[in-house]
Amino acid sequence: MTGAQRIYEVGILLFQGADLLDFTGPHGVLSHVSYNNNPVSPEHVFRIRFIAAREEVTASDPVTIKRHMSITDARNELENFDVLIVPGGPLPIVQGVVDANGPEYQFIKSYINESKNEERILMSICSGAFILGATGILAGRTATTHSLALDGLKDICQEATKKFGGGATKVMKARYVDGGMTNSGLRVITSGGISCGFDASLYLASLKTSESASNFAAMVLEYIAPV
Repeated sequence: MTGAQRIYEVGILLFQGADLLDFTGPHGVLSHVSYNNNPVSPEHVFRIRFIAAREEVTASDPVTIKRHMSITDARNELENFDVLIVPGGPLPIVQGVVDANGPEYQFIKSYINESKNEERILMSICSGAFILGATGILAGRTATTHSLALDGLKDICQEATKKFGGGATKVMKARYVDGGMTNSGLRVITSGGISCGFDASLYLASLKTSESASNFAAMVLEYIAPV
């Protein structure tokens, strides 16, 4: 790997009850993206770490996952993260993350407010968009979530607009939506339900590398996006 080929730092924020595929899907996709398109000896583009408040996180399925780093440690390295991915889960679980105003929610707000001299990405999978919506970051943007939860996302974004101000959020059914960038260089991407996280992650990969590298990763995964 040459010195010009950068390793992008990706944090996947976990919480108790998160949907397993919402976070393992993007992890699997991004781990197959390489600079040299060599699945046997890849020159990795992304370094991916699970961030969580607790040592172990039990997904909604349930499967127990060990974190790579604590939220406290991740906050101390906040400026190093190029990408933050927020999974979803059952709506009562996701709403609980918002209502608790706990370390996960606060970490997302800190990432949103972090200033950096280059583009960063904040991406939600499925109902993770509810958590983003509650912060107000989706105000004036187009966003999506699981097709069965679109009305719920509209409601939470309306409440956030009343609280924080900003324009209305256009909520639409889509595999993923690039909601554009903030003035501080934060690109906001939301994906539809579960498997849509594959599409969003491949799009993210194309932004940080190239469309050909993203397509090669899809070929290795034998994944064909629905038309």
